[in-house]
Amino acid sequence: MKKHLAMILALALTLSLAACGSGQSSEASVPPSQGGQRDDQQTFSVGFICPEATNEGWQVTAAAIENTAEELGIKISKLYLDPNDYEGSFSMAVDSFIQQKVDALIYGGADESFAASVHKAQDEGIKCVEIDNPSNSGNLWHIAIDSYSAAAVAGEWMADKLDAGVVLMINGDMARTNAQQRHDGFVETLKELRSDIEVYEIYADWDSAKAIAGVEDAITLYGDKIVGVFSAWDGGALSAVSALDVAGLSDNVVVCGFDGTPTSMTYIREGKLQAELGQPLYELGKVGMETVNTVLTGGQVDEEQLLTCSIVTSDNVEDFIKSAGLADFIS
Repeated sequence: MKKHLAMILALALTLSLAACGSGQSSEASVPPSQGGQRDDQQTFSVGFICPEATNEGWQVTAAAIENTAEELGIKISKLYLDPNDYEGSFSMAVDSFIQQKVDALIYGGADESFAASVHKAQDEGIKCVEIDNPSNSGNLWHIAIDSYSAAAVAGEWMADKLDAGVVLMINGDMARTNAQQRHDGFVETLKELRSDIEVYEIYADWDSAKAIAGVEDAITLYGDKIVGVFSAWDGGALSAVSALDVAGLSDNVVVCGFDGTPTSMTYIREGKLQAELGQPLYELGKVGMETVNTVLTGGQVDEEQLLTCSIVTSDNVEDFIKSAGLADFIS
């Protein structure tokens, strides 16, 4: 496995693109773009560790990171994690960037198993900026959304739209903080508002195949008693749309996803998906790289920055596509 990971990292390095911690800081916050001054001859080098090459959401966020780095004159190199060994491939990526003597790391999809590697980079004087799920390593900068509050918004929206019946909750990897928060925010809010709705849990681990199998099992159990589906990520929501369509239940079930990917926007346009908890995917990457720049140029910025999500439906999908910077990603 280590040999396989090394080959993946070596290949990713050849494709690297040039120029293309928790809690609140006690210091005053300034916009990331207003950091310290850089010597005209100074060029910073940043290592970008991207969780997945084929995930739509990360493709949008990665594009924002690379575009912003180019605008700021920052040299950036990118490596991908191995989905079969996130912790091991993250450790190898960090070691590679330490050898390259980068000034900072920006990465996503972390969890607490990444903490030792993060501390190793910090011990070398490398600044660390993480996007999305936290590693809880401390002494770094974290850009994310408040997953609990966002999912609670979805719970309120669905409570207002649904008749009595069964709602399917398609979960991500419950070992991860963001999956837990998305579950709790939605389920707790829905149950508080609607005692006449039963929640049926599907544990899919961010796996679309598990999601579609879980929805099919639920259809067998409940049939037309199902009135809604909420998924902690878009892959689960799109799987639910497919399973419901095959079962002939699409017209009677409200489906809401969580991410705001280009495909989910297309589904809303076409009426296949009723709602989406839209993350500012492009802004996450942009703010992340601006934070890197601020830190490296001696500016001050909050150690945790939480961006907002919004419910996207057919009524506002075009506005969201424009404001979220998704137009270039949708054909």
